[in-house]
Amino acid sequence: MDSYKVTDEGGGIIRVDAQTRLMRKPMAAAICDEVDKLVVDYGEFKILMNMSAMSRGTPAAGFYVLGSMKKYPLRALALFGANGFMRGMAKVVLGLARFSNFELFDEEALARDWLERADSEPAATAAAPAAAAAPGALRRVALPAGLLASGVVLFRVRRRRRRRRAAALASPTAT
Repeated sequence: MDSYKVTDEGGGIIRVDAQTRLMRKPMAAAICDEVDKLVVDYGEFKILMNMSAMSRGTPAAGFYVLGSMKKYPLRALALFGANGFMRGMAKVVLGLARFSNFELFDEEALARDWLERADSEPAATAAAPAAAAAPGALRRVALPAGLLASGVVLFRVRRRRRRRRAAALASPTAT
């Protein structure tokens, strides 16, 4: 059963809990709408997102969140409990948004502590020009993009080999 909960934890921290096997665009839009309602009076805010009950996300959901992030005065983002796929998707989406003030954690306590300490650091929003030049932003995009490209290359090489073997076995000159 797909469900989500968006709550104001106080101190400018918005908590998002989503429980779904596949995050789709309609659910991502609903979550973003809930965040919009809660942060209307905030100059800046931080998000603490529980991703432990999310298995996968669609590209449409990722692109929707990417577009939404550009309108937010988001100061910091802490994600916890994400599986490997969701970690990679988060890194790609946040890297494409040029948002560098985020971290991924295994445990909620570590994520919350990092968010609370984010007050002492300068803001890094998606619209800030300094965020585009941040050295971490390129690394956050380059690693997942490089892994994806490597996977595509390996897939094509294997497919080509299978086709050649099948063609060799099917040809009349094969003995």
